[in-house]
Amino acid sequence: MTARQLRHGLYFIICFGLARPVLVFAQGVPLRLAVDRTRPTLVPRSLPAIEAMMSNAILAGVPLAPGSSEPPSGAGSLASPQANVASPASLGEYVYATPPRWTTTNYPDGIVLASPASATNEMCLITLSPMRLAGTSLQSDANNIFRDVFKAYELRDLTTRGTPMPQSVVRGLSGQGWDYVIVRRGIAPPGSPESRLGFVFVARLNNRLAVISGVSRDPLVSTCMGELVSNAWPRFFYSLSFRNWTPMDQGPAMRGKVAGAWSAATGNSADQFAFAANGRYGSAAAAQQYNRISSTEVLRTTQAFVGNGSYTLRGNTITLTPDDRRSPRSRVHPGGGGKQRLRENLGGSTLSTEDQRS
Repeated sequence: MTARQLRHGLYFIICFGLARPVLVFAQGVPLRLAVDRTRPTLVPRSLPAIEAMMSNAILAGVPLAPGSSEPPSGAGSLASPQANVASPASLGEYVYATPPRWTTTNYPDGIVLASPASATNEMCLITLSPMRLAGTSLQSDANNIFRDVFKAYELRDLTTRGTPMPQSVVRGLSGQGWDYVIVRRGIAPPGSPESRLGFVFVARLNNRLAVISGVSRDPLVSTCMGELVSNAWPRFFYSLSFRNWTPMDQGPAMRGKVAGAWSAATGNSADQFAFAANGRYGSAAAAQQYNRISSTEVLRTTQAFVGNGSYTLRGNTITLTPDDRRSPRSRVHPGGGGKQRLRENLGGSTLSTEDQRS
């Protein structure tokens, strides 16, 4: 195990925030590491000393191949080298925006973006790896790279709480014209009760692959890649581009994919857009508010909005231009909609209905 592999292992374990010692196995040799989750500055304060101490270290028990100064490639790491990687210089081809308050650390074999330690002591990681040659199947490439990146860990179907771990495969075409696949699966160190969500993103750039991996807690509790608190991935993804890739106009192709009805709804509001392949759209939205007006009555107010217009697609951006407005907008809520007020008895029967036009 090299210092680089130990470095990534420490990142992964501290990300888990365990209060008890953890056993990590490399080539069958256990390495016992105690992690103090009450000290969120453990990583930034200790990493320089670890790097200096372990710059040329090799753990006892890991045999070297004859005539080699490096251990065999069986030891896993979060960003381990691939068999057909390009030069590390390809790391300079990634163009991206680092999430706010995240730190960026450059290594010879990768770029690691780390979130600040949260109130729950979670640390999310995004690792950019050197580009490698693309295979015949992007899906197979993503699966193979996931197995290689997380080969030191076990797959898990359950979260630490015992609920199903969300797993997914996402296939898409970016607005810049490159195909991509994202694989997300539950992972954990061997024998550990803790589990995390690991992911691998691959993008095909002609005959090469851009490779990005990462780890977080499951989406329901993660504070940096979650559904309820914060998710840094969407903004990072939409900022991503590559220096040696010439963006292609995906407008005509994307209009065909966007065509159809798109809806969103919550407990008190709903929104729908219907896009046509010819660049036209129609929209409808409604929102409701409930106010108690007496001990037996609730006033329900419904506001409805409708509109038509044209849209354009450029890169990752859709621009909507309503017919009754001169300047384009990202969302359409033209005036002139009706406001309907419905007064209801708490028991369910309708007392009166009012219709107002605004």
